[in-house]
Amino acid sequence: MNFFDTPFDARKVDPRPYDPWQQRSSYQEPPRPDFADDEELRKSFGICLGKGLEPFPAGLELFPKETSKALWASVHWSNDPIVIAARDAYKKTLKSFEKPLDKEELLNEVLTRARQAPEDRDAATLFKLYSEIAGFTGKVEPVNVNNNTNNTMKITFVSGTPKEAPKVIDHVSSDKSKILNEDTVKLKLVGGTR
Repeated sequence: MNFFDTPFDARKVDPRPYDPWQQRSSYQEPPRPDFADDEELRKSFGICLGKGLEPFPAGLELFPKETSKALWASVHWSNDPIVIAARDAYKKTLKSFEKPLDKEELLNEVLTRARQAPEDRDAATLFKLYSEIAGFTGKVEPVNVNNNTNNTMKITFVSGTPKEAPKVIDHVSSDKSKILNEDTVKLKLVGGTR
């Protein structure tokens, strides 16, 4: 039987126009993979997130050669309570082992953030903080003016230690002198001992 041999009856056609948007879809959720409920894998995924990785790279670290599993984990496990608990526990453990930054590390961190600041105002604030930490500028303290003045005068007398009276040596003319001084001047030599 040929399609063209059958007669077409227009009375059997539905008078309403066909609208594909109003038709219900028959979409079914794909089946869950076999690793979806593995609690150890979810905890490992949470630890990868705690290390600072984004969800997809964390999934790739967990499933290095299976990108479909990594993608599924990154989409479905990111908000899982077990994953979040493992991530938070890992971060809390890291914080307990972290040592505080020394001055050089802090200066490097502030300088890096200042160079990456999106706005000039933020960069200027961070550079000012850098200069204060490095000691280039002192931290500006608020000025406290004290108007209480004491108008008193105090005089203190200080006396020195008494010294011996200076020795006076009279000049004696020498007959052996090659220069003859007719007008001899008397000199007084004042001085200490040699």
